[in-house]
Amino acid sequence: MSAHIPIKLKKKNLGWVNKCNVKLFESSDLKKGFISFKELKKFLRNKNRLSQILSEFNIKKYEYCPIFEYESLNPKTKFNHKLRFGNQKLVDIERRFLPIFGLPAYGVHCNAWSKFKNSTIIHFAIRSKRIRKFPGFLDNLVAGGQPSKISIKKNLEKEAYEEAGLKPNIVKLAQQGNVIHYYHNEKKNFSSAIIFVYDLKLDKNTKFKNIDGEVSDFFSLDIQNIFTILDSNALKPNCVIPLADFFLRIAGDYFPKSGILEIKKILKVDE
Repeated sequence: MSAHIPIKLKKKNLGWVNKCNVKLFESSDLKKGFISFKELKKFLRNKNRLSQILSEFNIKKYEYCPIFEYESLNPKTKFNHKLRFGNQKLVDIERRFLPIFGLPAYGVHCNAWSKFKNSTIIHFAIRSKRIRKFPGFLDNLVAGGQPSKISIKKNLEKEAYEEAGLKPNIVKLAQQGNVIHYYHNEKKNFSSAIIFVYDLKLDKNTKFKNIDGEVSDFFSLDIQNIFTILDSNALKPNCVIPLADFFLRIAGDYFPKSGILEIKKILKVDE
């Protein structure tokens, strides 16, 4: 973290800003060794500056996400999935700024699977080549950021319809998995992310249809052949995390005990 300085509220490090991005804060001083939450709020109130930066990102559709009074490296992970998300937030911020400021980003991912004879089939979405990040990569059938003002469950239903054409009466059968936090450096940014994992068992004849243009096609694969796409690096990186959780909870019989123990270690799941 030597290249970053914290965004502080009281004694908590809410986020991490690369020293190259400190210039975004007009009143910042590197000598202090931190950015105050007050300075972040001032930045968020500067609508002209925000519009200028967002236009540089070519953002046309804004998605506002909450910031909570928790450490970036130890974020809030326990929520009621039926209640409106962000009720205890400090402030909202446009999603694209979260990694720039090292603030926790929340998202919901759903592993979709079905049974065919004695096989377990995993269903994937193929990301559109027009998408800025990871175009053409395989992704979980349903995945999306978690914005403010909508519950996690409702967001899952929304994303399932937009990305795969699945109706709420089908999605309501999804089972909640683990909540997984991970973090990594992303060029000059620091990404702290939390995934709410769900699993949805589908009828083998379920048809998928993309609505929002973010998915170009769909792909299904027998779980026993999953190594073929892992070896080819065809999966969007964070898509692997919900899959690993699925293997751990539902498909553990397909993997040796040593592999399951390694997955538990990576996901920080207790025995």
